[in-house]
Amino acid sequence: MEKFNAYVDRSFEPEARRLGIKTLEELNQYFEVWLAENYNDKVHAEIRRTPQEAHQSEQAQLRYITPEELRKIFIQRQIRKADNAATVSLGGNLYKVEGFLARKKVELRYDAKDLSCVEVYYNGQQYSNAEPLIIRANVWDGATESATMVPKQDEVTGEKTVQTSFLKLLQEKHEQKLKDKAHRIHYAKLYQKEDEPHV
Repeated sequence: MEKFNAYVDRSFEPEARRLGIKTLEELNQYFEVWLAENYNDKVHAEIRRTPQEAHQSEQAQLRYITPEELRKIFIQRQIRKADNAATVSLGGNLYKVEGFLARKKVELRYDAKDLSCVEVYYNGQQYSNAEPLIIRANVWDGATESATMVPKQDEVTGEKTVQTSFLKLLQEKHEQKLKDKAHRIHYAKLYQKEDEPHV
């Protein structure tokens, strides 16, 4: 991992800085292109093949996690005691739980980025989700400021200058590969027998 990080520092980071990337989304986009076109296509001395080849050869052993499993891993848990009116507070917000849970300690499970859905557990059993009554804290609304990039202009002549970027070239190469892949002809489908089910 340290070798990878050092390689990122030497190869990707200087290019990204030179390009003047303004947003995290743009940085991630260029990083994915750099990985696909530069890092994953080079033969590594230690494994004597490209990371892409190594990944494809071990594809059968990979287990992908479902979004629901991922949500359960990162879910937050808090113990709260419901008051006499069967309400609990969480993150500055007030929620109503089922009436019989009044004056009982309940476990609240929630995504810290979305307090609109709060699951309620008592003695390990799940009950109806907490009903939001008063929402004071607007926890991460998902909005991001869009930064626009302005082309650099020569201060003396006022003309726009064009800078060649390794990352932009990699992006163009990657986009062309995706286009080529999308337009391939699948010959096996052309010769499929009529009585065979179409997949």
